Amino acid sequence: MTKQTMVYPAFRWVVFITLCIVTASTAVALIAPAPLMGPIAKTLGVSLGEATAATMGTFNLFVGISALLGGWFLDRFGALRVWIICLILIIISEVSMSSWGNSIGGLNLLRIIAGIGTGPIMASTARVAAQWFPKHERGIVTGIQGMAMGLGIAIGFMLAPAVFQASGDWAVTMAWLSLMPLVAVVMAAISLVGPKPPTFISDEVSADGGSQNDFIQALKLPATWAAIACVTWAGWIFQGINDLVPAYLAIDGPVGLGKGPMVAGQFMTTFSVAFMLGAVLSGFIVEKIFKGQTKPVVFCGFIGTAVFSLSLKLPFVVANETILLICLVLTGLFSALLTPPSIAFIARNYPEHLTGKLGGIAQGIGIFGGTAGVFAGAYALHSTGFYYASIYIVVIIAIIGCIFSLGQNPPRIFSKK
Repeated sequence: MTKQTMVYPAFRWVVFITLCIVTASTAVALIAPAPLMGPIAKTLGVSLGEATAATMGTFNLFVGISALLGGWFLDRFGALRVWIICLILIIISEVSMSSWGNSIGGLNLLRIIAGIGTGPIMASTARVAAQWFPKHERGIVTGIQGMAMGLGIAIGFMLAPAVFQASGDWAVTMAWLSLMPLVAVVMAAISLVGPKPPTFISDEVSADGGSQNDFIQALKLPATWAAIACVTWAGWIFQGINDLVPAYLAIDGPVGLGKGPMVAGQFMTTFSVAFMLGAVLSGFIVEKIFKGQTKPVVFCGFIGTAVFSLSLKLPFVVANETILLICLVLTGLFSALLTPPSIAFIARNYPEHLTGKLGGIAQGIGIFGGTAGVFAGAYALHSTGFYYASIYIVVIIAIIGCIFSLGQNPPRIFSKK
């Protein structure tokens, strides 16, 4: 089947809805323990730092590792089969909390299992977009998937405390939250038995031995590493803002702005909504305004993020809550224009049989980039005693990202594949 005769089934939108539900499920699994950190630490008899490391640090580490490795499984077995296995791992992890999560070792192990299940799912967006959707829809798919991730985090922040209040037990809360990945498993199973995506002749040929050569060629291209770098810098920025700005807003001066936890929470919720909106808009901007070109969108995203992140420390901004909130909203909107278009670049410009591996590498390294962002910001805060240095780091990374975004030029070597 040639590209000219390619027919994409309408069933692709069922797969797309499934992708969003699956993505949101992993986001809930990621963030659910965060608002329960106090009860978790108290139950286990450990410090908040130890509880955080066991629930969040371990999880993120293995998300990064499994995303890097999961690309091979996505290209070999397809996203739907991989989703089902990964979701089952997440369900096992959450349901087992009551039995095995009552020790720091058991909690670590169960969060490792959940992290392993989450990584390949995060890496699957490029593969799904390339396999199921025509080029002019792929940017929209990656954009809305980015929104689903943000929505899942918001749901986790709201749902976990509500269920905990009703149950009084954090482990039981985690078990109840397994209902969401269970729904996602059912959706994935339905998608698996539905109509199949079209197959390119080039993909059939590559299955007989050309895939490895194509992968090596892709890794030699500057454009490949430009896209991967943009996802990495985006992860650094996202984690840096989400981990440091809430405290910067809440803590009393001169270290912070002294807005208090309530206002800081409201501001960051607004930031999250703006980020989700920006992620959705990113796909339409790429496809409808720039006709599939991701470079100008990602470049503008980095520029806007640098400008409005820097504004968060300017005296005339911090002196007025309305202006401060507007700048935070614009930071969220522009920072959402980074990862989805960069993943769309991979989905649009590389053969389908490479998109799982390349998407996995991008998302996996991006997770480690986010971890680096947290450590760099925390070190700057510790060294200076102020948040200004941490904000400057985010601005510098955004400027570096501008340079790498210019490398998102479609590789000609794959243009006919």
